[in-house]
Amino acid sequence: MKVAFFDIDKTIYNDHSFFQIAANELRERKIDIESWNSIQHLVSRYRNAELSYTEAANQLLIVFAFALKNQKYQELYDDCRKFFFKNKQNFFPYFERILRNLSNSHDIYLVTTNTQFVAEAVVDLFNLKGFISTEFEIKNGLFTGKVTRSLADGKEMISNLLELYGRNGSIAVGDSGNDISMLKLVEHPLCINPDDELKDYALQNNWPTFNDEEAEEVLSKIILVKKS
Repeated sequence: MKVAFFDIDKTIYNDHSFFQIAANELRERKIDIESWNSIQHLVSRYRNAELSYTEAANQLLIVFAFALKNQKYQELYDDCRKFFFKNKQNFFPYFERILRNLSNSHDIYLVTTNTQFVAEAVVDLFNLKGFISTEFEIKNGLFTGKVTRSLADGKEMISNLLELYGRNGSIAVGDSGNDISMLKLVEHPLCINPDDELKDYALQNNWPTFNDEEAEEVLSKIILVKKS
């Protein structure tokens, strides 16, 4: 088997699930309004160019992790699983359509700055192979309030899986500058609805760029080439 990597937000899911999940946990009373207001403030600072993506994302993760201190991992996972099942229409249609053919030749992993309970919920929803994600510390099934690993600084840790699977036929799909470190490592770097940073980098390196309506065709061509 070969390996394929997908980001979640704006790559297979047509929104920013981090904020939707945080809002959902506010409704579930697992985070408080002060934490939610802190998240909103950080987003505002990022949009006003007061913080870089990496700075904003890392601070958002710190706030979210602390807000979830003493919450049960299983409950957060269950909340996410229900949320994504209820909002499955927000996943780009191309993703589910290509899974059958792609999974015949590739093990499929999610690689996301989002947390492990979010990634695990999406993996289970689509029966994928696994994930690499930001991790919040857990002890005895409870969150400690600490971030033990952040992917806000990049996603080059897919290199461990590439050593196992090999680079031949490997695919990565991302939408933002944060995905560049992942895309650089695979044989087929694919850029879906890329932001300006990724679009410029893709242009310089002749990486394919496309929108979600074109994604199925782009991926299907790669699958056929690797089969032949």
